Order: sequence, then structure tokens, then C-alpha cells
Amino acid sequence: MDQRDQLDQLATALQNVNRYLRYSTFGHEDSAITRVQWVLLRTLYRHPGLPIGQLADRLGVRQSTVSQMLDKLEASGYAARRPHPRDTRVKTVELTTAGHDLIRRTEALWTEALVGPFEQFSPGERLMLVELMQRLSDALPKREEPQ
Repeated sequence: MDQRDQLDQLATALQNVNRYLRYSTFGHEDSAITRVQWVLLRTLYRHPGLPIGQLADRLGVRQSTVSQMLDKLEASGYAARRPHPRDTRVKTVELTTAGHDLIRRTEALWTEALVGPFEQFSPGERLMLVELMQRLSDALPKREEPQ
């Protein structure tokens, strides 16, 4: 098997794991949020207090799209817009306590969803898989941060 075939299999496996995790959390009608809203919330979790424009840049969407998503997330009590501390024309966005709780619960569900499949590996294989995935992640080119 050549490198291209290996990379294709790796990409397919990563997509399958991602799809499994997303479906186990967001694939139900009673899901509190959509996958797109999750991406927005997770971005705010990692980068609290982003101005709406920077949040839109990070997500690769227009500010109006972010504003529409924020309307729904604010109505659900997961996020809140606040005035920028130095520029009152700018609004920043932060997670509420409920938003932080949702992130923690979802990540716990993901961990739980992976327990069974992960246990198919020996302890040494698990460690190797984690180390290799971390090395692969660390080797990815860094996206330039918007100013």
C-alpha cells in the first residue's frame, strides 16, 4: 500500500470517528444544539471574550451568520454578548455557566462513547495511538490567527 492509500484510509478513519462522536451527541432530535452551534460554543470555550468579527473569522463565516447563531444561543442561555472593555462599538461573546456546563457534558459524552472502541486495544497500543495522534496533530500547519 502506497502513502496515498494510507493517507486516504487515515482520512476515512478520522471522518468515521468524528461522525460517530457527532452523531452520539448531536444526532438526536432532542439535542440541545446543532453541530454548527457546537463549533461556535467550542471556539468560545477555547477563546473566551472574542469580538464577533474575530469569531466570524475563526469560523470562516460572515458576521451576520454569527449574529444569527448567537441569537439562538443567547435565547438558550449558552452564550452572552457583552460590550468590549475598551471599545463600546464592539461586542464580545462569552459562554455562560450553562454554556460551560454543556461543553463539559458533551466532552464527557464523547469520552464515554470512545471507551468501548478504545478498549479493543492493549494498554501499549492505546498509549501508542494517543502519542501518534498527538504527533500528527502537532505537525499540522498552524492557521494564521485573524487580527
